[in-house]
Amino acid sequence: MLLLRRSLASVREPRLYLSMERSYLSLVKFLFIAFATGILAKKFTFLLLVLRLPSLLHFFDDLYTLLTWPSLLLLYAVFLLFASDLRYVDRGGVVAAREVEDPRVYCSAERTLLSWLRTGISIIVFGFVIEKFDFFLSKLAYILHRKIALASTFAGMDLFFIGLGMITLVCGFWSFFATLAQVEAGVYRPHFWIYGVYGLALLLTLLGMTRLLWILGFSA
Repeated sequence: MLLLRRSLASVREPRLYLSMERSYLSLVKFLFIAFATGILAKKFTFLLLVLRLPSLLHFFDDLYTLLTWPSLLLLYAVFLLFASDLRYVDRGGVVAAREVEDPRVYCSAERTLLSWLRTGISIIVFGFVIEKFDFFLSKLAYILHRKIALASTFAGMDLFFIGLGMITLVCGFWSFFATLAQVEAGVYRPHFWIYGVYGLALLLTLLGMTRLLWILGFSA
């Protein structure tokens, strides 16, 4: 990211663009894992509330707050940085053929594909976490013979995140094969439209995560 923000002669080297993809994808994956861990902590707070363990209840409730909101705010910051770098990449020109004809570009493309796959799978797993969380609340309410009130329902949110995870996988494969085709043709240009599509998907993800925290914030 820092290299892209500076006017360096090597900025049009294709491996730097691929490295930018891996950097952002690693940040997104890490923050998603932290956010999902916070959601699991919230699940434990509901369970401990039933078991009447106030000491552990406060611990998991604090863990939920510590992991979810900071992760969400950092994801918004990552999105803004991503959008800023997109404007810079869009001004870039076609990479010279002599900078493309390097076998290390293929290795970099493979590592970038793996980053796309890891991030996509993380988002899909997060969708299943949401689905299981909704199932857990429904069964807990049935056992306790009481209604666990929420500001809204989780219905459909699991499919929302799973769908975004699938978009991540599709973008990853599309970017990989497009990179290979360009390298074999002796030219490379950043996949700006793929970055734009994924940026939109990331924004929708953040809005969904914000709505999820709003729902949990009104739990009773």
